[in-house]
Amino acid sequence: MRQQHKAGEVTYIDYSGTGVCYEKKGKKIWLKVFVACLGASKKLFAFATPGERTIDWLNGMILMFDYFGGVTEVISIDNAKALVSKAGLIPVLVKNIEKFGEHYDCIIDSCRVGMPQDKSLAELGVKFIKQRILIPMNNDMTFHSQDEVNHYLAKAVEELNNQPFQKFKISRNELFEEIEKQELRPLPRTEFNVVIDFKVIKVPADYHIYHDEHFYSVPYQLAHEQIEVIVNQTQLTVIYQHQVKAIHQLSYEKGGCTTNPEHLSPSHRAESTKTKEEYLGWATTLGSDVVDFIESQYQKTKNPASRAVGKRCQALMKLCEDKGEAAFKEACKYALANHIASNELGLVISALDVIGQPCMSNEQLTHRNIRGKGYYGGRHEQ
Repeated sequence: MRQQHKAGEVTYIDYSGTGVCYEKKGKKIWLKVFVACLGASKKLFAFATPGERTIDWLNGMILMFDYFGGVTEVISIDNAKALVSKAGLIPVLVKNIEKFGEHYDCIIDSCRVGMPQDKSLAELGVKFIKQRILIPMNNDMTFHSQDEVNHYLAKAVEELNNQPFQKFKISRNELFEEIEKQELRPLPRTEFNVVIDFKVIKVPADYHIYHDEHFYSVPYQLAHEQIEVIVNQTQLTVIYQHQVKAIHQLSYEKGGCTTNPEHLSPSHRAESTKTKEEYLGWATTLGSDVVDFIESQYQKTKNPASRAVGKRCQALMKLCEDKGEAAFKEACKYALANHIASNELGLVISALDVIGQPCMSNEQLTHRNIRGKGYYGGRHEQ
C-alpha cells in the first residue's frame, strides 16, 4: 500500500548494515552509522556511533532532531533489543527510550516483527546513503577519528539533501523548507539526560540510599519504604508512589554522604545544628572571652561538627544558664589566662564566688581544687 506522509508526522530511523572506519595507531576502528529520514520531505540525517547500544540510538535521535530543528509527532523504529524490551502491537520500550519519548513529547512506534517494509523510507534512506556516501568513504578515504568521520558525514549528507530528486526538480531541503519545517514541533527547552541506572530499593533506617559508593538522603518518612531511584548523567531522582520526593546532583566522593537538611527528622535536624558555627553564635552574645574559650575547645579537632567537642559546649551552655552570665564570662576569662580545661570551669566559678572578686592569675586564686598547668609542671599536657 502506498503511504501518504503528512508533513511533520513521522521520522523513520535505522542503522546501516555498512559501517565506516578510521585508523588509530595502525588499526581500523569500525563505526556504525545511524540514519534518519523525514516522512514528507525525505530529508536525511546520518551520524556514526561506536555501536548500536541504547545510548548510541539516543545520541543519534538527539542530534537528528537538532539537525531538523524540530520534533515530529512519531518516531518509527524497528524491534532492536536496544530499543524494545518486548515486541508487539504496542511495544514495551526500553526505559531510556520511553523517557526520550516523554521528554520530546512524541510517540515512539515500532514496525511489525520481520516487516521492514513498515519503515521503507528508513530502508531507502540507508541504501541511498550507503551507495552515495559510505562505500566511497571506505574505498577512497582515510579518517583518523570519529569526529573526523562525522564531520565528513554531515557535509556529505547536506550535499545529498541539496540535490534534486530523480523524478522532480526539487531537492529534499527545498521540500523541507516548503512543506515540513513549519509543521515540526519545537525542541524541548532542556536537554535530555540519559538514564544510566534505574532500580527499586527499600530505604534503610537511616533514610540514606546508596549509589556508586556514595550515600544520598531521602525524606525521613520514607524509611523502610520501597522507592524508585532514577539516575541520569547528572542527577539522582527518588520517586515514591509516582511523586518525586528528592533530587540530588551526583557526587563522586567515594564513601561520602549528601544530606538535604529538609530530609532530616526533627530530632536529627536539631542534632545537626550542634556545630562550631552554632556554638560560636551563642558565644558572640556573651563576649570575646567566651568566644575565645569556645574556639579553644575546637583546637584539637578539624571537624566543626565534632560530637565530642559539641557535648562539652553543651555542658558549658548549661553551666552558663545555671551560674549566670556574669560569673560564666569571668570564669572563661580566667580559664583562658591559666589554661584551665572546660570540665573545671564550674570549680573556677565556685572559687570566684568564694573570693568575691575577679581573678586574673594563678597566684591570685588560692582555692585548693584549682591548680592549673603551673601546678603540674611545664611538661604536663593537662
